This record gives sequence, C-alpha cells and structure tokens, in this order.
Amino acid sequence: MTMLDSMRRHIGWLKWSLGLVILAFAFLYIPDLSNSTPQLTGALTDVVATVGEREITVGEFRTVYLRQLRNYQAQSGGEITAEILRSMGLDRQILQQMIDEYAALQEAERLGVTVTDKEIRDRIVSFPAFQQNGQFVGEQAYNQSLRLQSPPMTPAQFEEDIRRSLMLERLQAAVTDWITVTDEDLRREHVRRSETISVSAISFRADDFREGIEATDADVAALFAQNAVDYTVPEKRQLRFVLINVAALKESFTPSDDDVQGYYGYNTDRYTEPVTLRASHILLRTEGKDLPEVQTQAEAIVAEARGGADFAELARQYSEDDGTKELGGDLGPISPGQMVPEFEGAAYALDQGEISDPVSSMFGVHIIKATEKTGGTTQPLNEVRESIVDLLKQESADARASALAEAMAAEITTAADMDDAARRRGLEPQVTGFVSPGEPILGLGFSSEVTARAFQLGQGQVAGPIQTPTGPAFVTVVGIQDPSIPPLEEVEARVRDDVIRKKAFAAAQARAAEVATLLQTADDFTQAAETEELEVSTSDAIARGAAVPGVGLNAAVEAVAFSLSAGQTSDPVLTGNSAVILHVHERQEATAADFQATRETLRNDMIAEQQGQFYAAYLENVKARIGFDVRLDVFAQAAV
Repeated sequence: MTMLDSMRRHIGWLKWSLGLVILAFAFLYIPDLSNSTPQLTGALTDVVATVGEREITVGEFRTVYLRQLRNYQAQSGGEITAEILRSMGLDRQILQQMIDEYAALQEAERLGVTVTDKEIRDRIVSFPAFQQNGQFVGEQAYNQSLRLQSPPMTPAQFEEDIRRSLMLERLQAAVTDWITVTDEDLRREHVRRSETISVSAISFRADDFREGIEATDADVAALFAQNAVDYTVPEKRQLRFVLINVAALKESFTPSDDDVQGYYGYNTDRYTEPVTLRASHILLRTEGKDLPEVQTQAEAIVAEARGGADFAELARQYSEDDGTKELGGDLGPISPGQMVPEFEGAAYALDQGEISDPVSSMFGVHIIKATEKTGGTTQPLNEVRESIVDLLKQESADARASALAEAMAAEITTAADMDDAARRRGLEPQVTGFVSPGEPILGLGFSSEVTARAFQLGQGQVAGPIQTPTGPAFVTVVGIQDPSIPPLEEVEARVRDDVIRKKAFAAAQARAAEVATLLQTADDFTQAAETEELEVSTSDAIARGAAVPGVGLNAAVEAVAFSLSAGQTSDPVLTGNSAVILHVHERQEATAADFQATRETLRNDMIAEQQGQFYAAYLENVKARIGFDVRLDVFAQAAV
C-alpha cells in the first residue's frame, strides 16, 4: 500500500485522533453536522470556566467544540444537524469533559507526573497513521498529515496534546493500578454473564383494571389525611424581570443593499453547490529513481491516455499504487482536504473526463483523471437576498442585544438599579405570577435557567444577563410563597385519581396472585395460559441485562427470572404499576470450560471497569478540592 493510499484510509482516524489526543479517561467531544460553521460570539479571551488555578477561555472551548463538530460531520456524513446535537446538551458535555481534563492535569502536576521528549516521540511514531510498512513515515509526511487537519495543527501543538495525554495516562495508572479482582469475583461474574434463560412473562397492568372502580368521598378524604405531605405545593416565587427582546431589535433594523451585496460577495461559497469529484490516478514512485526519467515516462502515459487508451488499463499496467492499481486507479469520491494539496488542486481543476499533466507530490508523480464531476454552481443574489437580509438582521439584533445586556450589567447591583437601567433604555420591567422551578414564564418562554437562578436569589438581588429563547434577561425576586399543604378542595381531582390508581393496582395484584397459583400447579404452562386467555410474551434465550419481553429492563424482574429453575413459575413481581408472572422454559448454566477459556479476558474487563469507576470518583474529589466555577452567561454565548 502506498503512502497516499495509507493516508486516505487513515484520514478518518486522523481527523478523530488528532483533534484531541485520546486521554486516559473517555472524553466524548461532539461535532456539528451542518454545512456551515456555527457563528460563535464573545471575546476569545473571555473565561468560560475556572478550574483550580487554570482558566478555560472562549477561544480554547471553541477550538475543541468546532473541531469535534467537524469530526462528527465527517464521521456521520452530515445526517445529524448541529442544532440537534446542541439540543441534546452535547456542548455542555464538552465543557464538562474539559473541566475534568484541566482538573486531572493539575492533579498530575501536583503529584509530580512528568513526560520526557523521548516518550512523546515514541508515542507519535507508534501511531498507525504515521507508519508505512511498520516504519515511521518521516518528518515531511508527519508534518503534512498535521497540516491536513481541520483546523491545521503544528507539530508543537500536537506534541503538547501528546504530553498531556501521557500525563493523564500516568495519573490514572498511579491511582488505579492497585485494583484487582479475586478468582471468586471472576466466577460470580462469569455466572452472571453466561447464564441464559428462555422466559415467558404475563403482565397485569393496573390501568387495565380501572374500569368500574370508584373513589368515594370517604376514600378521598382518608387518602389525603394519611398522605397529605405528598400533595405539598413547593415553594413559588414572584419575579420582576427586564427582557431585551431580540425579535424586536431584529425588526427595527434593515440592512442596506451594500451590506447584502458585501455579505454575498464575501460568503459566495455558502451559496455554491459543493463540487462532487470522483477521480482515478496512476502513481509513479520517484524514491530511488531518476526524476527526469520518471517525468518522461509520466508524459508518455499522459499522451497514451489522451490518445484514447483506456485509463483503467493504463493504471493496471503502470501504476505503483498497490491500493488502487487493480481497481484501474479508482480513488472513489474525493472530498476537500482529503488529498495532499498538489493532488487536490490539480484534480479539482479538471473537467469531467479530462486527464491532467503529470503532478508531483511527496508520494511521487501522479496522472489524474476526473471520472465524475458535478456541482460548483452558485445561486444568484436575487435567489438568496431574502435569507441574507434575515441573517444580517439576526446578527445585528444578537450583537445589539449582547452589547445592551453587557452595558446594563455594568450598572446593575440592586433591583432598583435594574429598573433604572431598563427605563433609561425604554425597556419596561414586567412582573410574573408566582412560579415554580422549571415553569415557563410568559414573555421569556421555557428557560429553566431563569427559574433556577431566581430560586438561588434573596429578595432584592438581581441575576443576569440570563440567555432565554426571547433574549437576554435580568431577574429579581419580589415575592416568596413558602411550601405548603393545600386544602383538599384544591387537589381533590388528583387525590381521587390516586385512589382509583391504588385500587386498580390492588385489583391487578389480586388477579395476578390468583393466576400465579393456577399456573404454578398446572402441568402445561402454555396450555393453562391459553385457557385463561392470557397475553403471554416469550423470549428466546436471553442473558442478564437484556429486556424481558412484555416488561423491558427491570432489575426486580430480572433477579426473579434468573432465580427460577427450568419449568418453574414465579409469584407476582411488582413493577411500579404492574404485577408480572414469570415462567422459565429453558435454562443454560455457565460451564467451567467456558470459564477457563474466558477467564483472563473477563479479569481484564472487570479490572478496567472498576478502575474507570474508581478514577471517576477520584476526579470528583479532585474537583471538589481545587474548586471550579462555570460562567453560564459566557458559556451561553460561546456555545451558540
């Protein structure tokens, strides 16, 4: 396999592993699959989080965030959007994992963990992506690989990532290497993992027994008297807030024609259909050869190809790329950044069916044919003007809202300050009703952060700016309702439904107990179940951790199922709102032979699992000791 072929086959791994060197503990950095780069706001030097004595700046967060967005784009083919990933909270996960890393690095330094330059070098040359035929590819190819990353990396940057990775590996090893497991632990775990059963389940759901059940006034009164605390109304707070409405700011601004044309001209690539290119090539190696002779041979092949010779046959005859030679030189679809710049520039300059002049790269001399080429057309301005106007209006509104919020924040210390700062800018403070944590607020939409911050305030204190779906907001508390038990009249409907639910559940349990007695004494479980017209769900052989048919994942059901012998039927097992009867048809026990065959693999798995759990707990203690703080307002801007 040639270096070119090796680079192409490892490019996915490179983009993943070079983005952030895989650390000793599992970091999950998540990428954006949209075609456009997210527009992040805020100064690069602003601090997102402080971890001990170190700061995570907006610039550092964005570097990791955007790199991982692009990585996921490459990994998934763009099937998931950035908006979906952010809605899943993956930007917050990235920040949390960066906090873990910064804490671990400080702990490693405290304990005197060091890494030598030789150790870094040894780790780099061991990466498969930097090897060819078991040997390091050389400094030139190594540097080229780093330049191909998005964004490009310098050797110094990559080697610093390696240094950090090794430090963290050593920290984890120092903390967890003592962990081991006994032979008895292994046997128990082998049994737990290896046993399988074929099981039937019959579920008696409380909801199926509600019909005809009544809740008398006496029933309702009795349940409320016994369980009044269960109906406690939590603390509520009345808030006064000032909103900087981004939508209103957006409507108040109209970009000029020059603004629209300027944006279009500067961002024409956004409105240009990407070129889709499929290419073939013939590679003539130059290492150890006379370069002019190779060049002459390449020109002769070009002449043959342009003269009508079959390019695929020429590739099979002359190409020295072992990975593509037998494919007629076919490289498949080529994406920007996938090939070395010399090759890529020449390939994309070709029209479909055109054959290049000889092209030199670090791998040798290439003759390239563009076998398929589509795209490259640009939408005219009149077709995209409306979307550009909307985008510029939104950008202007976001920037103005951010600047206004920052200016107000500098003036606000007390609730009176908030009102004064608002009225000077034509903003009217608004008062809510009494709200609970997590409750949507009229005018602000659903913003859990608003109520979360508000319930941390004392009366008169101000929180903000807080990012809401409507815009930045400042909030103060003007009233507090302590938790209270409401009168029965206010929660009667809820209590009455609870009475019916409890009675229905009791009826389900009673029927399940009756059926269990019948099935436990029956000669044929299946026939008896059919006679009773019961709905039975039956599995093939399942192991622990698998869903039980008709029930799903339930620890109590699993424990009972695996305690039964073949042919045995259980008593009812209660699962929240159902009673479940289980019957084991077949049981496959763990064997001593299987244990001996998998013993060491199992030992390694168990040790790794226990080490991971211990290390995670250790890191939590480190963070608690050194302290960390997240600036949610800065993070909200950085992760937009």
